Amino acid sequence: MFNYLKFAIFQIIGFISSLPLIKKIKKNPDNYSNEEKFKFLKKQASKSLDLVNIKLNILGKERVPKEPVLFVINHSSMLDSFILISSIPKPIGVVIADVPTWRNIPIVRHWIDITKSVYINRENNREGVKSINKCAENIKEGQSMAIFPEGDLTWVKDPKSLVSDFRAGALKIAYKAKCPIVPMVIKNSLGTYDGYEPVGKIHSKDVEIEFLDPIYDHIENPRLKTVELAKSIRENMIDKMKQFQQKIENKTIIEEII
Repeated sequence: MFNYLKFAIFQIIGFISSLPLIKKIKKNPDNYSNEEKFKFLKKQASKSLDLVNIKLNILGKERVPKEPVLFVINHSSMLDSFILISSIPKPIGVVIADVPTWRNIPIVRHWIDITKSVYINRENNREGVKSINKCAENIKEGQSMAIFPEGDLTWVKDPKSLVSDFRAGALKIAYKAKCPIVPMVIKNSLGTYDGYEPVGKIHSKDVEIEFLDPIYDHIENPRLKTVELAKSIRENMIDKMKQFQQKIENKTIIEEII
C-alpha cells in the first residue's frame, strides 16, 4: 500500500503544480507545439513509474514513422496509461472511455483537452462515429493518436487470454486518416496494479514495451476489413507476449541451474 500512497501523493502534487502551465497554454495554445504540450505529462508519467520502481525496457522505437500514426496498444493494467505516455516517442492524444470517472477528474481533464485526447461513447454508435472522425481529423492535423482497442482490461474481458478480442471499429480511425498503424505491445504489466478500482496496490516490476513494424495494409487496400486487420494485429501481439514469457522462463531455469 505504501507504493500506492507515494504514487497518489505524487499525482496530486504534480497536477496541482501544473495549473500555471495549463493557464498559459489555454490562453495562447498556438504558442505551444504538440511536443511542448505533451512534455509535462511525459515527465509526470515517467517519474511516477520511477517512484514505485516500475522499470521500462523499450524496444523498437526506431520503427515508429515520423509521420502521425495511430498507436494500438494491449491493456493489462490500470497503470498502462502511465506506461504508454512514458514510452511513446512522440506526442499523442489518447482515446478515452466516455465515463464520469475520466470527465470529472480535477485538472487531468484539462490535460485531456490540451493533448487533443478524445472521449468515445461505446454505448451510442452515433456518438462513437463522431469520436472516430475527430480522432482521424486530429491525425490529419499532425497529432498522433493512441487507443486500447480491447475496450477494457484484458483480464476483465477474458482472464485466459494474453490479449483479448479487439473492437475492430477502433481501427477505422486509421482508415479515415489514411495513416500507418503502429502496434505497441506492453509485456508483463499484469500485476503492477491489483484490482479495477482507483484505489489499489501497486507492485514494482520490470515491464517491456515493444513497438512493432508499422502497418500500411489498410492504406494500400482500403477494402481490407477491419475485423481481419484487427485479428492479424492481435495475433502478432500474442506472439510477442508468448516470446517474452518464454524468455522469462528460460532466464529463471538458467538462474536455478547456476
